[in-house]
Amino acid sequence: MFLNKNWKTNFALLWAGQIISLLGTSIIQFSLIWWITEKTGSAILLSIAALSTLIPEIFIGPFIGPVIDRSNKKKILFFSGISISIIALVLSFGFHQNLIAPWMILIGLLLRSIFNVSRWPVLSAAAAQIVPENHLIRINAVDYMIRGFSNIIGPITGAFLINSISIQKIMLTDVLLVLIGFIPLFLVKIPEIINNADAMPSIRKTMIRNWNDLKDGFIYVQKKPGLLKLLAYLSIINLLLIPGDHLLPLMISDHFGGGATELGMMGMAFGIGSIVGGLILGMQSELRSRMKTSISGDILYGAAVILIGISTKNQFPLAILAWGAAGIGESLSLASLNALLQSRTKPEMQGRVISITSSLINISVPLGMIISGPVAEFFGIHQIYIFSGIVVLLISGSMINIPNFFQYEKNKPVRSFDQSYY
Repeated sequence: MFLNKNWKTNFALLWAGQIISLLGTSIIQFSLIWWITEKTGSAILLSIAALSTLIPEIFIGPFIGPVIDRSNKKKILFFSGISISIIALVLSFGFHQNLIAPWMILIGLLLRSIFNVSRWPVLSAAAAQIVPENHLIRINAVDYMIRGFSNIIGPITGAFLINSISIQKIMLTDVLLVLIGFIPLFLVKIPEIINNADAMPSIRKTMIRNWNDLKDGFIYVQKKPGLLKLLAYLSIINLLLIPGDHLLPLMISDHFGGGATELGMMGMAFGIGSIVGGLILGMQSELRSRMKTSISGDILYGAAVILIGISTKNQFPLAILAWGAAGIGESLSLASLNALLQSRTKPEMQGRVISITSSLINISVPLGMIISGPVAEFFGIHQIYIFSGIVVLLISGSMINIPNFFQYEKNKPVRSFDQSYY
């Protein structure tokens, strides 16, 4: 395996541009979700909004994988950025002309998610090709620290902008940040996999190749001992925890009596938690079980959700602390899992496997969103937090004590390939 001696520089450039784009995404996501909350107060519409952001990842994500594996990853990131900027411009015009209705926001969120669905698989696959295997856990820790930073700045900035300028101008802010994020992306060098045995036409010219590549990805996942078992567990956890995330604006509004500022504070707390989780992982030994670390993060997240659910209106500071703990839990869980997948997947399969596993993990999420909206309006939103948190604790606590559950981690790392740079 050849690794460029300047891999740290490449990784820094890769993420320098993306952190700026992430900031814009975080601001827009925050602003549009709060607009729906403020204008409608509907748990069902919030569920639909959250669903619109995940449907592309579930149903389009697997088909993106082969494209990622065989295409210039920088071009994909450029295309994604330009596309979401166009959507932001259209929404800005709509707000300026007072033509926006909730259903238009939902369509806008859906389209942004469609064009943004490739970002995380591209970044993850690129990082796996740039970074040596023994640095993956720490690099993924940095990854989630960066996301945490965007989660800190994004909601607070979004809350400030909502109280200061029109939502039309907020949309334009996203466009500006995307354009700025392009600058370091021009300089980054990402390894390109060379597969001399592969003489088939370009994937962009043939659907047959796309389908065959996708099948190869599913077969690869299926044959990895213990991987499907791990993905099933994660799918159940996502089903239980997703309501606590996408119903948070309504929890703030109805249960705690807060507004955009309070929601921004919760987002900032989650972001700080993500950074703390990244720091914890950065200090962790590479020899420690990544699966146990991931499950421990799920346990922490579940406990935090319970605490938010039982907090009263006057205990909002406690809820802020709990959501910060949830950020730590998510960082520990996802970064550890991602490092595990990267190290156990052939470089030429990274895009496909990451996209497929992400889709399988999130396949239960739509069900959680569909159910949680009506349940929240019937039983009360805080009841969902308490119930889901308790079940997560029971399931995760059981898994961490089952040796057979860790079969996938026992697979040897796979990191040998030839590569050149573009």
